[in-house]
Amino acid sequence: MRVIRRLAAVTTCLALATALAACDDSPEKKAEEPPYVLGESDQYVAFGDSYTSAPGTGPVTKAEGCSQTRVNYPHRIAKATGVALLDHSCNGADTNNVVDPQTTARTRKVIAEPQIDGVGEDTDLITFRMGANDFGLIGRIFGCAIAYSKGVLGNTPQACTTLDETAPKGPVADVKDDLTADVVAALQAISDRAPNARIFVIGYPQILPPEGSCALFPLPPGDDAWARGIIEDFNVALRAGAEAIDATYIDMWEVSAGHDTCSDDPWMAGIKVPDGGAVVFHPYTTEGQAVAELVLAELKS
Repeated sequence: MRVIRRLAAVTTCLALATALAACDDSPEKKAEEPPYVLGESDQYVAFGDSYTSAPGTGPVTKAEGCSQTRVNYPHRIAKATGVALLDHSCNGADTNNVVDPQTTARTRKVIAEPQIDGVGEDTDLITFRMGANDFGLIGRIFGCAIAYSKGVLGNTPQACTTLDETAPKGPVADVKDDLTADVVAALQAISDRAPNARIFVIGYPQILPPEGSCALFPLPPGDDAWARGIIEDFNVALRAGAEAIDATYIDMWEVSAGHDTCSDDPWMAGIKVPDGGAVVFHPYTTEGQAVAELVLAELKS
């Protein structure tokens, strides 16, 4: 009888242990699992121009001349996941600077080494937002707004659209395909170097409202369509690049609707910037936070 009791006790304990083990596989165990598929042992490289480096939005990093801040979306992603970050984003970078050093226009002094440096088979995560500086495209829009605000262009309808037809690097219509080819080539070089990485291609946000412009982003009558078309071309190129290498495209155009420079809740600074927060014609921290949240949501799957 005593032996039977002991066996019963052992059986009861085993049953209890099995039940507890089963409990470990339920919500409590899942709650202990890391929230993201990447963590401290993983490496992350961020490629980008000033719309990634986010000048004026916070304390700067040690990357002199690149205007990187410690609150841009690469740093937000790294902080949330714990991954080791190489932030190669740099003010003024174009897709050539993926594989070539970035230099000053006049003295050819090197500002930054090729952004692809440090990328390899052990790279686990890459984000990419570039192309706006190719052929001086984004600069054409900013230059138009500044010139118009100073009265240089008068009030001539579509003054910048007309000037663009004789642009030294070619009119927008003639370089659209070249822009796409540049973005695809840059992303292919990155993909070849980092075959094991998850790659996220980040689109550019809406800078202008769906129609017209405003005092914070002044453009000659009718030139808003020309400017908006250039920004849309950036995203066409980036989406094509993402498709070419089977990367994930993060569509910031739709997400930023209602948050353009002229809106009541802007994610973009205009020609006049409140004290702190950004630099002229560049994103506030809210835009970077939105990018980070979208990438982080993908890293949970």
